[in-house]
Amino acid sequence: MATSSWNAGIIRPVAVAPAGPFQDGAAPGVWTIDQATFWIQQGLWPTAGNAAPVGLFGGGGTLASNIIDKIVITTVGNAVDFGDLLTATDQLSSCSSSVRGIWAGGEDASRSNVIQYVTIATAGNASDFGDLSSVKVAPTALSNSVRGVIAGGETGVSTFTNVIDYITIASTGNATDFGDLSAQLNALAGCSSDTRGVFAGGRTSGGTRQTGITYITIASTGNTTTFGTLSTATSWLAGCSSSTRGLFGGGEAPSNTNVIEYITIGTTGNATDFGDLTQARQSLASCASSTRGVFGGGFVTGPVTTIDYVTIASTGNATEFGNLTGVQRAQLAACSSAAAAVQPTPTSAAMAVFAGGYNAASEVVSLMDYVNIATTGNAFMFGDLVAPMGYMNRSGCASSTRGIFAGGFNLSTFTNVIQYITFTSAGNTLDFGDLAGTNYSTAGCNSSTRGIIAGGSSGPTNVIQYITIASVGDTTDFGDLTVPRGAFAGCSSPTRGLFGAGYDGLGINVIDYITIASTGNATDFGDTILQGYNLTAFSNSTRGIWAGGTNSSGDAVNIIQYVTIATTGNTTDFGDLLADTSILASGSSATTGVIGGGSGSINVIQYVTIASTGNSIDFGDLTQGRATPSGCSNSNGGL
Repeated sequence: MATSSWNAGIIRPVAVAPAGPFQDGAAPGVWTIDQATFWIQQGLWPTAGNAAPVGLFGGGGTLASNIIDKIVITTVGNAVDFGDLLTATDQLSSCSSSVRGIWAGGEDASRSNVIQYVTIATAGNASDFGDLSSVKVAPTALSNSVRGVIAGGETGVSTFTNVIDYITIASTGNATDFGDLSAQLNALAGCSSDTRGVFAGGRTSGGTRQTGITYITIASTGNTTTFGTLSTATSWLAGCSSSTRGLFGGGEAPSNTNVIEYITIGTTGNATDFGDLTQARQSLASCASSTRGVFGGGFVTGPVTTIDYVTIASTGNATEFGNLTGVQRAQLAACSSAAAAVQPTPTSAAMAVFAGGYNAASEVVSLMDYVNIATTGNAFMFGDLVAPMGYMNRSGCASSTRGIFAGGFNLSTFTNVIQYITFTSAGNTLDFGDLAGTNYSTAGCNSSTRGIIAGGSSGPTNVIQYITIASVGDTTDFGDLTVPRGAFAGCSSPTRGLFGAGYDGLGINVIDYITIASTGNATDFGDTILQGYNLTAFSNSTRGIWAGGTNSSGDAVNIIQYVTIATTGNTTDFGDLLADTSILASGSSATTGVIGGGSGSINVIQYVTIASTGNSIDFGDLTQGRATPSGCSNSNGGL
């Protein structure tokens, strides 16, 4: 067959294997459907709009540099200029999401507490992000798609810290305390999966190198836990990872080493030999795509520009990649847009978010998790509540684009704050406005445009308030419930909102309804099976469901009950939860209701098929167990 010219380009007689799943990973040639399917199944077929994985190396040098270099991790070749850090800095740390690259700490003219960032898709100089809790020279950093964690470092002359800070990468602001390392260290290395961060090696202020490997759960806060050991006590090493395997390469042990070791991040245990770098060196930096680890720069007898790479899933020696630009550099830091841990999980049209609550230690949880309702599996981090609260809405309200969380109680303070998220953008909540009064244990429901917040256990306990979800601002009076109450739950169709059960000094079983587009007092709908409170509710456009709760004797129950929203009447038995559970939250799509957390600060997520009846089924786990969270979804019955 001769080469032919087509409007779409050149058709070649022999198909060329695709270079990767990215928009520049061309696969010229004539392909059968079966051949193309083979490459698609390998994850290697080019996809328009899928950006190639970028690695960024910042700072370092013989003397401190402000250079940021860029590589495309799936290729080989020399780095190109990306932009500049705020100041010439070495001994700094770096982490990233798929969107933002972060550098933190280091030493410029003096020890630094500065956090700075770039947008990885756009070459340019760094901007100020905020500050670490203290100056930190030679800390390490790791991240998932939402949260960056910065640990250890030198805070003064021969004074090291064990403090771990964290940031929410999508926002800007100062770092928050996460917990502590097992020792005061600097010059350690970090790597991560989307749930777990691992720290390895390092040195004490006395110069003693470490073998220890420890880990954290990124979504929670707390001190490190023992993981295992490196084969040799090492400092000034570099770490990177795929979704399952972490690599630690190079370092000072006590002379420069070329050793690469690996761990399986989801387990615990000692590191295993992987292979060798192309040069024995320390004070290098590393970044990764989901499949390839790259090590750049470092110190041999002086700083070098060497970049080499390995395939993370296999073992073996590193291969030459290319060189950094400009000056030879050591004590630099690197991040990437494509490490498996920083990739946002694709969301379906149906997404539920679980926010806030209390953990098993009765501490307020700021974390928000999300799940894709159409699939089953564990939750992923979404971000943090800016105003962390427990005892929030039993069911939040939402449009298809925004989720709303209103009021709450943190053991000492009631709040009138309303916060919101944009479902398509993982990150922290933003201020929306205020409730009519401080309140908690309210109930929520919505149409596609209007959010309703009703009742509560403090403040105006019979008042129904509303907001226009697409705008921001304070609530407006809607009307009154038939019975003042809190600790109840709401759900809706596109036109009608329902509020069921609750607490007014005793458990009650009243269901009220309203027409969401109008204003006015609620009307009696019927009664719930449960005469109780602390339940949750969700719906599709026709059926409303209440689940769990606390009965009049103060005991948690496993009852699931339902009504047809367009009618009136009492609830009908639907089935049972996995266990007796109260103070839980939920969200829903047109077909599925998901229920998360609950009494005992459990991490269980369970689900039901709304159109049928039957017991709930295990869905997965929250990133952190909690009671009294709030839930909302972008595909609930009111939309």
